Amino acid sequence: FYTSMIAMINNTLADIGNIYPNEVGRSFQLAGFAWHQGRNDGCDDKMAKEYETNLANLIRDVRKDLYAPNPFAVAATGMVGFTEQSERRKEVIEAELDVSKYPEFEGNVVSVDTRPFARDPSPASPTDFIYHWNSNAESYWLIGQNLGRSIMNIILERQRAEDQTVVVV
Repeated sequence: FYTSMIAMINNTLADIGNIYPNEVGRSFQLAGFAWHQGRNDGCDDKMAKEYETNLANLIRDVRKDLYAPNPFAVAATGMVGFTEQSERRKEVIEAELDVSKYPEFEGNVVSVDTRPFARDPSPASPTDFIYHWNSNAESYWLIGQNLGRSIMNIILERQRAEDQTVVVV
């Protein structure tokens, strides 16, 4: 999956003029990366225990392979809200929330707690597929909106810091 994901991103960026013909001649760069995954890792003890290390390595690898030290936003796996969960699922959520606290990720990785975005199953949502957020469009909207805003906040904070830099000669 990883190599396919990186190839798809690179192919899209290389072919952006065909995808958006009105933008031919303009240059593009990857400004941020959002990650929303982890449910299946909460199904296995070993995967749950390794999740935080693997997620930190994923962030490093994505940045290296896309040549982009860009902002990275991680959505914690919160599809069941704040209801009681297995220890494995809690471990994955904690890993997703804690990875942004690594010193190397300070100010450039943000974790978004998505548990407040969980919605009740049918009839409040189209389905009762909890592992797909009950197919609730509001849940997906809130996740995407908050991931995007988190990335923008990192970018704006960097710009503010650069604007306030004083050079003494």
